[in-house]
Amino acid sequence: MALLAASYFGYSHWFSTYFAAKHQSIDPAKIVVTEPHEFVRTNLVEQVYQSTRLADLSPLDREATAKLASAFSNHPWVREVRSIAKLPDGNFKIDMEYRRPVAAFHVTGESRWLRDIENHLTNLGYSINGGINDLYFPLDGEGYMLPTDQMTLDDTRRLIHIEVSEVFPNGNEGTPFGDRRVESAAMLANLLSAVSDRIQIAKITVSGDPRMNIVPQLSLITGNNTKLLWGSPPGMEQPNERGAKAKLTDLLSGNFVPDGDLRIATGTRGSVR
Repeated sequence: MALLAASYFGYSHWFSTYFAAKHQSIDPAKIVVTEPHEFVRTNLVEQVYQSTRLADLSPLDREATAKLASAFSNHPWVREVRSIAKLPDGNFKIDMEYRRPVAAFHVTGESRWLRDIENHLTNLGYSINGGINDLYFPLDGEGYMLPTDQMTLDDTRRLIHIEVSEVFPNGNEGTPFGDRRVESAAMLANLLSAVSDRIQIAKITVSGDPRMNIVPQLSLITGNNTKLLWGSPPGMEQPNERGAKAKLTDLLSGNFVPDGDLRIATGTRGSVR
């Protein structure tokens, strides 16, 4: 009996030590996330693991899933962590919704203002490939800024451009841009990007004096340089202004005139490319 008791004690002590050592921290190789879209070109799991304290988190922690959700939801590419499944042997499966770029904000303005911005960025140690005229910030449909380190100029050409003169972002990656005009334009870009295979919108700009318009008034420039006044962002239409569905229907059917106003109905047909 004494031998059995000693053996049991020794085995229990050894096994508990072995088990704790094996599961003392989460292994990033055992974290599987939702397949990202083509613009996410980095190892997101490794980035989150290195930038947070996941190395100190044990899979045995009762709050492991909640802590994982918090860590991944703070990554600028992640819009929402939908669920986390805790699997055997320290494995985790994370279902996430990613933020997707629908627009690229193009920094524009008078020459002197642009030089000041370029000098400021240079003094901070930032390198601007191609110069200040090629400075773009990718945005999702909510106006959140997205990582730029893996994006190219060719990527920005695939997106709708947003231009508001002499405006520079106030936010950081993973946060709103910081200007309601730009964020409103991103909302519109989100709507238009869904039909980009049928209609080519090159650029969204802001019309009128922002001091006079609480709701930004947006204008479109199509691929063939046709200009149109869109009006308010989707869902923020003013009294007597047509809704986004009616405006989009006219765009898709070509029921507009160059330099026309989509806020009001027209029976004249044009074309868009």
